[in-house]
Amino acid sequence: MSESFVVHRPEQAYQRTVQFVVELIDPVTLERISRGVKVVAEGLRGKPVVNASGMFVWLKGEMDSLREIRIDPGTLPYETITIRKDKLKIPPSLPPLTTIELPLRTDYAFSVGTTGIRGTLVEERINQPTPIPHVEVSLEWLDDDGTTWHDARMHSTTNDKGGFVSVLRLAPADMPSFDTDGAISVRLRARREGAGERRSAEVQIPLGRVSDPSYFSWDEFQP
Repeated sequence: MSESFVVHRPEQAYQRTVQFVVELIDPVTLERISRGVKVVAEGLRGKPVVNASGMFVWLKGEMDSLREIRIDPGTLPYETITIRKDKLKIPPSLPPLTTIELPLRTDYAFSVGTTGIRGTLVEERINQPTPIPHVEVSLEWLDDDGTTWHDARMHSTTNDKGGFVSVLRLAPADMPSFDTDGAISVRLRARREGAGERRSAEVQIPLGRVSDPSYFSWDEFQP
């Protein structure tokens, strides 16, 4: 005869209420970055939890209290950045999730086949040019129709010395214009707070290589 035993009601699983989620992306490899990075959400309570998917999750605080996101990449090859709430791209999802592409340091080690430019943005070309820090820059590439310019998708920010690296990220269906040497026609776009947006003259960069450092002068850019 079997012995009787007591059956207990199942315990309710612990449920966490997610308030905010940040996803950090390497803009070249498009891999998610979570190790070695410190992320602070100013205005939210507590430190984030890194979930199994490698995203930073806040469980406390109200989104109305969020003021800015600060990202310290430590020894990783990305720039330290601070992004105000009004500059964050937060979709109307529940919970709110924002994806941030980490700006590359100028010493970022690119894999073979990457196309881009290392450069420095300055006020004007004089003996001691003044660098322009914290300006959003990106590349535009010329379509093979010879008239249409397209955004290269990856946006970066100049560092304290005006230095930057900007990569041309093409989709399989993109058809850029090539010259006889196989170089792509691009121009640098810079968006400066309080001064609007300007573009450099057209330059050619080799496909599959990050070009050597060069100066770009704000006073030579056109609206």
